[in-house]
Amino acid sequence: MNFLIQKRKEESNKNLKEKLLKYRKKFRDSKIKEQLKDMPLNMNKYLANLYTGGVIKKYPEDFVVEEIMLDGTILEVGKSIEFKDEEDWKGTFIHFTLEKKNWTTLDAIREIANRVGKQRKHFGFAGNKDKYAITTQRVGCFNVKLEDLKKIKIKGIILRDFQKTNRKIRLGDLWGNRFTVRVGDPILKGEDLKKVVNDLCRLKYFINYYGIQRFGTTRPITHIVGKFIVERDWESAFHLYCGTPLPYDDERSKLARSLVDEENFKEAYKRFPKVFFYERRMIKRYLETGNYQKAFMILPPHLRCMFVNAYQSYLFNEIVNMRSDYGFLPLEGDVLIDGLPSGALFGYKTNFASGIQGEIEREVYEREYLSPEKFKIGEFGSFVGGRRTMIERIYNLSYCIEDNSYVLKFCLKKGNYATSVLREFLDRKD
Repeated sequence: MNFLIQKRKEESNKNLKEKLLKYRKKFRDSKIKEQLKDMPLNMNKYLANLYTGGVIKKYPEDFVVEEIMLDGTILEVGKSIEFKDEEDWKGTFIHFTLEKKNWTTLDAIREIANRVGKQRKHFGFAGNKDKYAITTQRVGCFNVKLEDLKKIKIKGIILRDFQKTNRKIRLGDLWGNRFTVRVGDPILKGEDLKKVVNDLCRLKYFINYYGIQRFGTTRPITHIVGKFIVERDWESAFHLYCGTPLPYDDERSKLARSLVDEENFKEAYKRFPKVFFYERRMIKRYLETGNYQKAFMILPPHLRCMFVNAYQSYLFNEIVNMRSDYGFLPLEGDVLIDGLPSGALFGYKTNFASGIQGEIEREVYEREYLSPEKFKIGEFGSFVGGRRTMIERIYNLSYCIEDNSYVLKFCLKKGNYATSVLREFLDRKD
Protein backbone atom coordinates (compact mmCIF):
# COMPACT_ATOMS: atom_id res chain seq x y z
CA MET A 1 0.00 0.00 0.00
CA ASN A 2 2.82 2.42 0.93
CA PHE A 3 4.46 1.57 -2.41
CA LEU A 4 1.30 2.55 -4.33
CA ILE A 5 0.91 5.77 -2.39
CA GLN A 6 4.55 6.66 -3.10
CA LYS A 7 4.12 5.81 -6.79
CA ARG A 8 1.01 7.99 -7.12
CA LYS A 9 2.78 10.82 -5.34
CA GLU A 10 5.71 10.62 -7.77
CA GLU A 11 3.37 10.59 -10.76
CA SER A 12 1.44 13.54 -9.34
CA ASN A 13 4.66 15.49 -8.83
CA LYS A 14 5.79 14.61 -12.34
CA ASN A 15 2.49 15.78 -13.85
CA LEU A 16 2.64 19.00 -11.83
CA LYS A 17 6.20 19.63 -12.97
CA GLU A 18 5.25 19.07 -16.62
CA LYS A 19 2.31 21.44 -16.30
CA LEU A 20 4.51 24.11 -14.76
CA LEU A 21 7.08 23.69 -17.55
CA LYS A 22 4.35 24.01 -20.19
CA TYR A 23 2.94 27.10 -18.51
CA ARG A 24 6.39 28.69 -18.23
CA LYS A 25 7.16 27.96 -21.88
CA LYS A 26 3.79 29.34 -23.01
CA PHE A 27 4.29 32.50 -20.95
CA ARG A 28 7.84 32.96 -22.26
CA ASP A 29 6.88 32.38 -25.88
CA SER A 30 3.96 34.83 -25.66
CA LYS A 31 6.25 37.47 -24.15
CA ILE A 32 8.78 37.03 -26.97
CA LYS A 33 6.03 37.13 -29.60
CA GLU A 34 4.61 40.31 -28.09
CA GLN A 35 7.97 42.09 -28.11
CA LEU A 36 8.67 41.06 -31.71
CA LYS A 37 5.34 42.65 -32.63
CA ASP A 38 5.83 45.80 -30.54
CA MET A 39 9.49 46.53 -31.42
CA PRO A 40 9.93 46.48 -35.21
CA LEU A 41 12.85 48.44 -36.63
CA ASN A 42 11.99 52.12 -36.35
CA MET A 43 13.90 54.03 -39.03
CA ASN A 44 11.04 55.64 -40.92
CA LYS A 45 11.61 59.41 -41.25
CA TYR A 46 13.33 61.25 -44.12
CA LEU A 47 14.83 64.66 -44.78
CA ALA A 48 14.15 64.63 -48.53
CA ASN A 49 10.95 63.88 -50.44
CA LEU A 50 12.80 62.51 -53.48
CA TYR A 51 14.15 59.05 -54.08
CA THR A 52 15.45 56.93 -56.95
CA GLY A 53 14.64 53.41 -55.79
CA GLY A 54 17.16 50.68 -56.47
CA VAL A 55 19.16 48.00 -54.69
CA ILE A 56 22.55 47.89 -53.01
CA LYS A 57 24.93 45.01 -52.29
CA LYS A 58 23.88 42.98 -55.32
CA TYR A 59 27.55 41.99 -55.32
CA PRO A 60 30.16 42.59 -52.59
CA GLU A 61 32.05 44.84 -55.02
CA ASP A 62 29.05 47.19 -55.01
CA PHE A 63 29.74 48.24 -51.43
CA VAL A 64 33.27 49.37 -50.57
CA VAL A 65 34.23 50.63 -47.10
CA GLU A 66 37.68 52.14 -46.62
CA GLU A 67 38.75 53.11 -43.12
CA ILE A 68 39.96 56.66 -42.51
CA MET A 69 42.57 56.72 -39.77
CA LEU A 70 42.79 59.40 -37.08
CA ASP A 71 45.45 61.26 -39.09
CA GLY A 72 43.20 61.29 -42.19
CA THR A 73 44.98 58.45 -44.03
CA ILE A 74 42.54 56.46 -46.16
CA LEU A 75 43.23 52.72 -46.38
CA GLU A 76 42.40 52.32 -50.06
CA VAL A 77 41.36 48.96 -51.44
CA GLY A 78 44.20 47.24 -53.31
CA LYS A 79 46.81 49.87 -52.41
CA SER A 80 49.74 49.42 -50.05
CA ILE A 81 50.97 52.07 -47.64
CA GLU A 82 54.47 52.19 -46.16
CA PHE A 83 54.01 52.51 -42.41
CA LYS A 84 57.24 53.31 -40.61
CA ASP A 85 58.31 50.91 -37.86
CA GLU A 86 59.03 52.40 -34.45
CA GLU A 87 62.77 52.57 -33.80
CA ASP A 88 62.48 51.54 -30.15
CA TRP A 89 60.09 48.66 -30.85
CA LYS A 90 59.60 46.56 -27.73
CA GLY A 91 58.72 43.45 -29.73
CA THR A 92 55.08 43.42 -28.64
CA PHE A 93 52.59 45.03 -31.05
CA ILE A 94 52.19 44.65 -34.81
CA HIS A 95 49.65 46.56 -36.89
CA PHE A 96 48.45 45.52 -40.33
CA THR A 97 45.78 46.43 -42.87
CA LEU A 98 43.02 43.85 -43.18
CA GLU A 99 41.24 43.85 -46.55
CA LYS A 100 38.33 41.46 -46.59
CA LYS A 101 35.41 40.32 -48.71
CA ASN A 102 32.38 38.40 -47.41
CA TRP A 103 33.74 38.27 -43.85
CA THR A 104 32.57 40.03 -40.73
CA THR A 105 35.39 41.74 -38.87
CA LEU A 106 35.00 39.41 -35.87
CA ASP A 107 34.93 36.23 -37.95
CA ALA A 108 37.94 37.33 -40.00
CA ILE A 109 40.00 38.13 -36.91
CA ARG A 110 38.97 34.90 -35.21
CA GLU A 111 40.15 32.95 -38.28
CA ILE A 112 43.44 34.88 -38.39
CA ALA A 113 43.95 34.20 -34.67
CA ASN A 114 43.35 30.49 -35.24
CA ARG A 115 45.92 30.42 -38.05
CA VAL A 116 48.64 31.89 -35.81
CA GLY A 117 47.66 29.82 -32.78
CA LYS A 118 46.45 32.70 -30.63
CA GLN A 119 43.20 33.70 -28.95
CA ARG A 120 40.96 36.43 -30.36
CA LYS A 121 41.83 38.67 -27.41
CA HIS A 122 45.34 39.09 -28.84
CA PHE A 123 43.84 41.24 -31.63
CA GLY A 124 42.28 44.70 -31.58
CA PHE A 125 40.53 46.88 -34.15
CA ALA A 126 38.98 50.33 -34.31
CA GLY A 127 35.53 49.48 -35.69
CA ASN A 128 33.40 46.74 -37.21
CA LYS A 129 33.01 46.64 -40.98
CA ASP A 130 30.24 45.19 -43.16
CA LYS A 131 30.29 41.53 -44.16
CA TYR A 132 28.75 41.59 -47.65
CA ALA A 133 31.22 44.16 -48.96
CA ILE A 134 34.87 44.83 -49.66
CA THR A 135 36.37 46.62 -46.67
CA THR A 136 39.70 47.79 -45.26
CA GLN A 137 40.76 48.51 -41.69
CA ARG A 138 43.79 48.56 -39.42
CA VAL A 139 44.16 45.68 -36.98
CA GLY A 140 46.62 45.40 -34.11
CA CYS A 141 47.93 42.30 -32.39
CA PHE A 142 50.37 41.47 -29.63
CA ASN A 143 52.63 38.48 -28.98
CA VAL A 144 52.19 37.34 -32.58
CA LYS A 145 55.13 36.63 -34.89
CA LEU A 146 55.35 38.79 -38.00
CA GLU A 147 56.44 35.85 -40.13
CA ASP A 148 53.32 33.90 -39.07
CA LEU A 149 51.08 36.77 -40.15
CA LYS A 150 52.82 37.02 -43.51
CA LYS A 151 52.25 33.30 -44.19
CA ILE A 152 48.47 33.54 -43.82
CA LYS A 153 46.41 32.67 -46.88
CA ILE A 154 42.63 32.79 -46.41
CA LYS A 155 40.07 33.15 -49.19
CA GLY A 156 38.58 36.64 -49.12
CA ILE A 157 41.24 38.02 -46.76
CA ILE A 158 44.42 39.99 -47.50
CA LEU A 159 46.92 41.17 -44.89
CA ARG A 160 49.43 43.91 -45.79
CA ASP A 161 51.09 47.14 -44.60
CA PHE A 162 52.73 45.53 -41.56
CA GLN A 163 54.16 47.86 -38.93
CA LYS A 164 56.07 47.23 -35.71
CA THR A 165 54.74 49.54 -33.02
CA ASN A 166 54.31 49.90 -29.27
CA ARG A 167 50.69 51.06 -29.43
CA LYS A 168 47.42 49.15 -29.15
CA ILE A 169 44.53 49.69 -31.54
CA ARG A 170 41.36 50.27 -29.53
CA LEU A 171 37.72 50.61 -30.50
CA GLY A 172 37.16 54.15 -31.75
CA ASP A 173 40.72 54.71 -32.98
CA LEU A 174 39.61 56.02 -36.37
CA TRP A 175 38.20 59.21 -37.89
CA GLY A 176 35.56 57.42 -39.93
CA ASN A 177 35.04 55.63 -43.24
CA ARG A 178 34.84 56.37 -46.95
CA PHE A 179 32.03 54.59 -48.79
CA THR A 180 31.73 53.81 -52.49
CA VAL A 181 28.30 52.35 -53.20
CA ARG A 182 26.66 51.23 -56.41
CA VAL A 183 22.86 51.59 -56.51
CA GLY A 184 21.50 49.18 -59.10
CA ASP A 185 18.15 49.02 -60.90
CA PRO A 186 16.79 52.46 -59.95
CA ILE A 187 13.17 53.06 -60.87
CA LEU A 188 14.15 56.32 -62.59
CA LYS A 189 16.03 56.43 -65.89
CA GLY A 190 18.02 58.86 -68.01
CA GLU A 191 17.68 62.57 -67.27
CA ASP A 192 15.06 61.94 -64.56
CA LEU A 193 17.54 59.78 -62.66
CA LYS A 194 20.35 62.28 -63.10
CA LYS A 195 18.20 65.17 -61.88
CA VAL A 196 16.98 63.39 -58.72
CA VAL A 197 20.43 62.02 -57.83
CA ASN A 198 21.90 65.47 -58.36
CA ASP A 199 19.27 67.03 -56.07
CA LEU A 200 19.77 64.37 -53.40
CA CYS A 201 23.53 64.87 -53.53
CA ARG A 202 22.95 68.41 -52.30
CA LEU A 203 22.07 66.96 -48.91
CA LYS A 204 24.57 68.17 -46.34
CA TYR A 205 23.02 66.23 -43.45
CA PHE A 206 21.20 62.96 -42.84
CA ILE A 207 19.08 61.58 -40.00
CA ASN A 208 21.62 59.91 -37.75
CA TYR A 209 19.72 56.69 -37.11
CA TYR A 210 21.50 53.62 -35.88
CA GLY A 211 21.40 51.39 -38.96
CA ILE A 212 20.15 47.85 -39.36
CA GLN A 213 23.63 46.43 -38.67
CA ARG A 214 23.13 47.49 -35.06
CA PHE A 215 20.10 45.23 -34.74
CA GLY A 216 21.14 42.28 -36.91
CA THR A 217 21.18 42.43 -40.70
CA THR A 218 19.72 38.96 -41.30
CA ARG A 219 17.96 38.51 -37.95
CA PRO A 220 17.11 41.97 -36.52
CA ILE A 221 16.26 41.03 -32.94
CA THR A 222 19.39 42.12 -31.05
CA HIS A 223 17.64 45.14 -29.48
CA ILE A 224 14.85 42.95 -28.10
CA VAL A 225 17.39 40.55 -26.59
CA GLY A 226 18.97 43.65 -25.02
CA LYS A 227 15.65 44.74 -23.54
CA PHE A 228 15.16 41.33 -21.92
CA ILE A 229 18.67 41.54 -20.47
CA VAL A 230 18.02 45.02 -19.05
CA GLU A 231 14.87 43.55 -17.46
CA ARG A 232 16.96 40.58 -16.17
CA ASP A 233 14.77 38.15 -18.09
CA TRP A 234 17.67 35.90 -19.08
CA GLU A 235 15.45 33.01 -20.12
CA SER A 236 13.53 35.04 -22.73
CA ALA A 237 16.79 36.64 -23.91
CA PHE A 238 18.37 33.21 -24.41
CA HIS A 239 15.39 31.73 -26.23
CA LEU A 240 15.01 34.72 -28.52
CA TYR A 241 18.70 34.70 -29.46
CA CYS A 242 19.26 30.94 -29.73
CA GLY A 243 15.69 29.79 -30.40
CA THR A 244 12.62 31.49 -31.87
CA PRO A 245 12.72 30.54 -35.58
CA LEU A 246 11.73 33.48 -37.78
CA PRO A 247 10.64 33.66 -41.44
CA TYR A 248 14.04 34.78 -42.73
CA ASP A 249 15.97 31.90 -41.07
CA ASP A 250 17.18 29.06 -43.29
CA GLU A 251 15.68 25.61 -42.86
CA ARG A 252 18.58 24.07 -40.90
CA SER A 253 18.73 26.86 -38.36
CA LYS A 254 14.92 26.91 -38.08
CA LEU A 255 15.02 23.28 -37.01
CA ALA A 256 17.78 23.93 -34.47
CA ARG A 257 15.97 26.96 -33.05
CA SER A 258 12.73 24.96 -32.74
CA LEU A 259 14.62 22.35 -30.72
CA VAL A 260 15.91 25.10 -28.41
CA ASP A 261 12.35 26.28 -27.80
CA GLU A 262 11.35 22.70 -27.05
CA GLU A 263 14.27 22.68 -24.56
CA ASN A 264 15.89 19.79 -26.41
CA PHE A 265 19.26 21.50 -26.07
CA LYS A 266 21.51 18.53 -26.80
CA GLU A 267 19.84 17.88 -30.14
CA ALA A 268 19.75 21.62 -30.94
CA TYR A 269 23.51 21.82 -30.36
CA LYS A 270 24.06 18.96 -32.83
CA ARG A 271 21.70 20.43 -35.44
CA PHE A 272 23.00 24.02 -35.46
CA PRO A 273 25.39 24.54 -38.40
CA LYS A 274 28.89 25.33 -37.16
CA VAL A 275 28.70 28.87 -38.57
CA PHE A 276 26.34 29.63 -35.67
CA PHE A 277 29.37 29.76 -33.43
CA TYR A 278 27.96 31.81 -30.58
CA GLU A 279 24.59 30.06 -30.38
CA ARG A 280 26.40 26.73 -30.07
CA ARG A 281 28.70 28.06 -27.35
CA MET A 282 25.76 29.42 -25.36
CA ILE A 283 23.79 26.17 -25.64
CA LYS A 284 26.80 24.17 -24.53
CA ARG A 285 27.31 26.47 -21.56
CA TYR A 286 23.65 26.17 -20.57
CA LEU A 287 23.92 22.38 -20.70
CA GLU A 288 26.92 22.62 -18.38
CA THR A 289 25.39 25.05 -15.88
CA GLY A 290 21.60 25.03 -16.29
CA ASN A 291 21.81 28.83 -15.99
CA TYR A 292 20.69 31.21 -18.74
CA GLN A 293 22.73 34.16 -17.46
CA LYS A 294 25.90 32.08 -17.36
CA ALA A 295 25.21 31.06 -20.96
CA PHE A 296 25.49 34.74 -21.96
CA MET A 297 28.68 35.16 -19.93
CA ILE A 298 30.49 32.71 -22.25
CA LEU A 299 30.34 35.39 -24.98
CA PRO A 300 33.23 37.84 -25.42
CA PRO A 301 32.67 41.20 -23.64
CA HIS A 302 32.17 43.22 -26.83
CA LEU A 303 29.46 40.80 -27.98
CA ARG A 304 27.68 40.91 -24.62
CA CYS A 305 27.67 44.71 -24.82
CA MET A 306 26.16 44.51 -28.31
CA PHE A 307 22.75 43.45 -26.96
CA VAL A 308 22.26 46.30 -24.50
CA ASN A 309 23.85 48.76 -26.95
CA ALA A 310 21.26 47.70 -29.54
CA TYR A 311 18.43 48.37 -27.08
CA GLN A 312 19.91 51.80 -26.30
CA SER A 313 20.13 52.43 -30.05
CA TYR A 314 16.54 51.41 -30.65
CA LEU A 315 15.36 53.89 -28.02
CA PHE A 316 17.57 56.60 -29.53
CA ASN A 317 15.87 55.99 -32.90
CA GLU A 318 12.51 56.33 -31.13
CA ILE A 319 13.61 59.71 -29.77
CA VAL A 320 14.71 60.81 -33.25
CA ASN A 321 11.32 59.87 -34.73
CA MET A 322 9.48 61.91 -32.09
CA ARG A 323 11.81 64.88 -32.54
CA SER A 324 11.26 64.89 -36.31
CA ASP A 325 7.82 66.43 -35.70
CA TYR A 326 9.62 69.57 -34.48
CA GLY A 327 12.46 69.57 -37.01
CA PHE A 328 16.16 69.25 -36.33
CA LEU A 329 17.15 72.90 -36.04
CA PRO A 330 18.41 73.68 -32.49
CA LEU A 331 15.63 74.45 -30.00
CA GLU A 332 15.75 75.97 -26.55
CA GLY A 333 16.88 73.31 -24.09
CA ASP A 334 18.78 71.21 -26.65
CA VAL A 335 22.15 69.74 -25.76
CA LEU A 336 24.31 70.58 -28.78
CA ILE A 337 27.27 68.56 -30.04
CA ASP A 338 29.35 70.39 -32.65
CA GLY A 339 26.38 72.73 -33.06
CA LEU A 340 23.91 69.90 -33.76
CA PRO A 341 21.02 68.83 -31.49
CA SER A 342 21.54 65.53 -29.70
CA GLY A 343 19.36 62.80 -28.25
CA ALA A 344 19.90 60.69 -25.14
CA LEU A 345 21.46 57.25 -25.09
CA PHE A 346 19.96 55.94 -21.89
CA GLY A 347 22.25 54.43 -19.26
CA TYR A 348 23.02 54.66 -15.58
CA LYS A 349 24.17 58.26 -16.05
CA THR A 350 21.55 59.60 -18.43
CA ASN A 351 21.96 63.30 -19.17
CA PHE A 352 18.52 64.59 -20.16
CA ALA A 353 18.01 67.69 -22.28
CA SER A 354 15.46 70.30 -21.22
CA GLY A 355 12.68 71.98 -23.20
CA ILE A 356 10.81 69.98 -25.85
CA GLN A 357 13.72 67.57 -26.34
CA GLY A 358 13.84 66.79 -22.63
CA GLU A 359 10.11 66.07 -22.62
CA ILE A 360 10.57 63.60 -25.50
CA GLU A 361 13.44 61.82 -23.76
CA ARG A 362 11.63 61.52 -20.44
CA GLU A 363 8.49 60.22 -22.17
CA VAL A 364 10.45 57.35 -23.76
CA TYR A 365 12.40 56.70 -20.55
CA GLU A 366 9.26 56.45 -18.43
CA ARG A 367 7.38 54.42 -21.03
CA GLU A 368 10.12 51.79 -20.84
CA TYR A 369 10.11 51.82 -17.00
CA LEU A 370 13.85 52.53 -16.99
CA SER A 371 16.05 53.45 -14.05
CA PRO A 372 19.82 53.89 -13.56
CA GLU A 373 20.05 50.53 -11.77
CA LYS A 374 18.70 48.66 -14.79
CA PHE A 375 21.89 49.52 -16.70
CA LYS A 376 24.20 48.15 -14.00
CA ILE A 377 24.09 44.44 -14.77
CA GLY A 378 26.80 43.09 -12.47
CA GLU A 379 29.57 41.11 -14.12
CA PHE A 380 27.66 41.18 -17.42
CA GLY A 381 28.51 44.89 -17.76
CA SER A 382 27.52 48.44 -16.89
CA PHE A 383 26.25 50.88 -19.49
CA VAL A 384 26.87 54.54 -18.74
CA GLY A 385 24.83 56.08 -21.55
CA GLY A 386 25.57 59.35 -23.34
CA ARG A 387 24.29 61.51 -26.15
CA ARG A 388 24.37 61.32 -29.94
CA THR A 389 23.61 63.88 -32.61
CA MET A 390 20.19 63.35 -34.20
CA ILE A 391 21.41 64.56 -37.59
CA GLU A 392 24.97 64.37 -38.92
CA ARG A 393 27.10 65.79 -41.69
CA ILE A 394 27.82 64.02 -44.95
CA TYR A 395 31.33 64.70 -46.25
CA ASN A 396 32.42 64.82 -49.91
CA LEU A 397 29.19 63.41 -51.34
CA SER A 398 29.50 62.86 -55.11
CA TYR A 399 28.03 60.60 -57.77
CA CYS A 400 28.39 59.28 -61.31
CA ILE A 401 25.76 57.63 -63.53
CA GLU A 402 26.73 54.29 -65.07
CA ASP A 403 24.31 52.42 -67.36
CA ASN A 404 21.38 51.16 -65.28
CA SER A 405 22.97 52.20 -61.99
CA TYR A 406 24.75 55.04 -60.27
CA VAL A 407 27.69 55.18 -57.85
CA LEU A 408 27.79 57.30 -54.72
CA LYS A 409 30.95 58.23 -52.85
CA PHE A 410 30.96 59.91 -49.44
CA CYS A 411 32.68 59.97 -46.05
CA LEU A 412 31.16 59.66 -42.60
CA LYS A 413 32.60 60.10 -39.14
CA LYS A 414 32.94 57.02 -36.95
CA GLY A 415 29.75 55.66 -35.44
CA ASN A 416 27.61 56.80 -38.39
CA TYR A 417 25.93 54.39 -40.79
CA ALA A 418 26.10 54.52 -44.57
CA THR A 419 22.69 52.84 -44.71
CA SER A 420 21.23 55.87 -42.91
CA VAL A 421 22.45 58.02 -45.80
CA LEU A 422 21.47 55.55 -48.51
CA ARG A 423 17.90 55.20 -47.27
CA GLU A 424 17.28 58.76 -48.53
CA PHE A 425 18.04 57.51 -52.05
CA LEU A 426 16.27 54.14 -51.98
CA ASP A 427 12.63 53.05 -51.93
CA ARG A 428 10.61 53.92 -48.84
CA LYS A 429 10.57 50.40 -47.40
CA ASP A 430 11.54 51.08 -43.78
